[in-house]
Amino acid sequence: MSPLVLGAGLSFFAGLVLVAVGIAGPPKRRRVAQSPGETLRDLLPTIKEGEEQNLRLAGITPESYSVQRFGGLVGGLAGGLLISYLRGSGPIGTVLQTVALGAGGWLLPMLGVRDTAKKARAEIDQVIRVWIALVAQQVSAGVEPTVAMLAAAQSGRRDSWRLLHRFLVAAQQERRAAWEGLVDIVERYGIHSLAPVTSSLGLAAERGTRISEAVLVAADTLWRETTSREREKASRRAQIIVLPATGIALALAGILVYPPFTSLTGGGLTNLP
Repeated sequence: MSPLVLGAGLSFFAGLVLVAVGIAGPPKRRRVAQSPGETLRDLLPTIKEGEEQNLRLAGITPESYSVQRFGGLVGGLAGGLLISYLRGSGPIGTVLQTVALGAGGWLLPMLGVRDTAKKARAEIDQVIRVWIALVAQQVSAGVEPTVAMLAAAQSGRRDSWRLLHRFLVAAQQERRAAWEGLVDIVERYGIHSLAPVTSSLGLAAERGTRISEAVLVAADTLWRETTSREREKASRRAQIIVLPATGIALALAGILVYPPFTSLTGGGLTNLP
């Protein structure tokens, strides 16, 4: 590769990166000159509510997410062009490789965010289920529901426990019931598996039912649901183990049965007239 071609390629790549960074994060002086409604988010592609919930769980701002996606796109396109040049691909091969790597670079940050959000959502779901069980135990012992909720939220040391405690305290500071912090978590992070529990608590509050009774019912419901879920997981794992084992057993049976069977039937196809 000649120095001229290499320099041109690097200049093109650097230019595209600067364009992407300029789109995702304009200079501060330019922001000052903009009208209040023309914010940075107005210049970025619209992010759906579900994707925004994933970004919150992943701890990434929409601006950083856009920079990552644009950077992945630019890097994929530049990498596709460079690989095509080094391999000496024709026009069609160059286009295909460039488009494939560009699409991969564009989608990779999205897949990473979704995977991180999925794991975080599962952890929060598990923490809240344990928390409900702890609250139910304390309520059964006669502890006031609000006190039990705040005390139970301090049982764990992981970030999910601290998040839960922070939302409960925030709801109480806003002169709302502490359990409404759970509603805020479900809505903010899209923990849809816990929506029935928050709905039952809200319905109990509207009807004037004691929250302690609603907590006990919610704990029982979540316990049954969690048990059913674990049974399904165990069943799937058993199927994964049983199917290969069955195949091996059938193969061994075939190996053991085939020789006697061929001797009884006359030796197979070679003895045909």
